[in-house]
Amino acid sequence: MRFVIVGGGLAGITAARTLRASDAGAEIRVVEAEPVSYYLRPGLIEVLAGRKTLAEITPFPRAWFEHRRILYRSGLAAVELDVEGHRLTLASGERVAYDRLLLSCGAAAAQLELPGVAREGVFTLRSAADVERIRARAQGERVAAVIGGGWLGLEVARALHDLGLAVTVLERGRWLLHRQLDREGAEVLTALLAHQGVQVRVGVECAAILGREGGTAVRLASGEELAVGLVVISAGIQPRTALAAAAGLATNQGVIVDDHLATSASDVYAAGDVAEWRGRIYGIVPAAREQGEVAARNMLAPGSVRYPGTTPSNRLKVAGVDLVCIGDAQPRGGPRRELRRADPEGGRYVKFVLGADGELAGAILLGTADIALRVEELAQAGVPVEEDELAQLLGPLS
Repeated sequence: MRFVIVGGGLAGITAARTLRASDAGAEIRVVEAEPVSYYLRPGLIEVLAGRKTLAEITPFPRAWFEHRRILYRSGLAAVELDVEGHRLTLASGERVAYDRLLLSCGAAAAQLELPGVAREGVFTLRSAADVERIRARAQGERVAAVIGGGWLGLEVARALHDLGLAVTVLERGRWLLHRQLDREGAEVLTALLAHQGVQVRVGVECAAILGREGGTAVRLASGEELAVGLVVISAGIQPRTALAAAAGLATNQGVIVDDHLATSASDVYAAGDVAEWRGRIYGIVPAAREQGEVAARNMLAPGSVRYPGTTPSNRLKVAGVDLVCIGDAQPRGGPRRELRRADPEGGRYVKFVLGADGELAGAILLGTADIALRVEELAQAGVPVEEDELAQLLGPLS
């Protein structure tokens, strides 16, 4: 059996490992457009801040792939997919035949439709090459702006601050991390960031990026201009669907897959940031890992495993502070009861969302790593939680 994987990120590597573990004789090829070997993408923030090197977030040397007889080719993009002929054409002109193929080509950084985004000194962060460019620009600069107050934007801001730059985060929404936090939790986080030296401005709209002698400026919709040395835009991701769309596969925001992670084309699957399952693109590490494994098992035995979705539980490190978001932490209607406790001075915030039967339906834990494990256990159990235990978990914040 000939398996070809387009994209050597987490979903692709997980699929390759699963295929090899289950089929010792299969031919497995991984084609990756980036010129470097597989690395842990979340670790790029550590590289940007200068705390780690790229080698330190690269878990598998070339010998690892060779030992497992996985042909890993980097720096070689896939340019055409022939689903009828079961062939993939590479940028080199080489054609690779496959029996089953996985699209795990990930996503690019989304770009804002903003005048001036193509100017020198304006960056996005998605790859190792992006990190090198930002670090080179940061040398000798004193001031930076990060447009976007999501998780990545905040991590970039902290990393630039650690490089010695004065950083301002510009967020158009009413508060930071609007997908993970409610307003009260975001206020605690904003205070923490300010204490660390990262300034946050919410409810601001960026109108343009201007060129200035010796630097750059961000013009806000209000007319105010902020002079900076560099700008990093963090506006989410854009799944890489071009290859699939050109081949006639069904696409929307991403490549559409069914519950087996099969696409609309025979013998072609998709996983990770490029895959759209039931109208959703997860864009998180746990989903990429789980989808990579499920897709591989179905490539081995079509229709054998269903993808149940990934539990919406995120464990993040935001600007050095632990943040855990579990389940439905921001319910929209329905029989829900909320318990919360904020300690802005201590940089801690806890919120519990209880379902109709008293089960823990969701939670936000900021700066409270000491109770995270128990709260996750309660959420997974799906049974009514004793009020005394909830009070005890909230207690350390009082």
